[in-house]
Amino acid sequence: MAASMFSRFRRSRDAANVSSGSAVDAGPAPIADLGDSDFFDSLDGHATIVDFWAPWCGPCRALHPILEELARAHGGDRIHFARVNVDENPGIAGALGIMSIPTLMLCDLGGNEVERLVGMPDRRRLDRLVEQAGAIGCRPEA
Repeated sequence: MAASMFSRFRRSRDAANVSSGSAVDAGPAPIADLGDSDFFDSLDGHATIVDFWAPWCGPCRALHPILEELARAHGGDRIHFARVNVDENPGIAGALGIMSIPTLMLCDLGGNEVERLVGMPDRRRLDRLVEQAGAIGCRPEA
């Protein structure tokens, strides 16, 4: 079931060849909304960047369009993007020790935390996180 959650966000090769010439602005960003009940099951053998956020958090809302752009450009078979609203899902946030938001967490193919960014990262740091996720996504599972 976890694979099907992300498969709905995968674009076909035809969708990537839209007439505008850019797959980046085609369709909704492939970011899954996760919660307490499905968080761990959703880390399904892919590198996953998870955004822990809340609707009242200004920096979180400022980060969303940037993450959506990155997800459109890099999300797919190797890298998944997900969000967890900490107000609606306090269990997973507490279990993972999320004390400040926004917090971005990179999980490896086995669902283990590899990197954690707390606060509003600059674009260069976000690009490095995506590169790191891409490198993880290329490795075969142990």
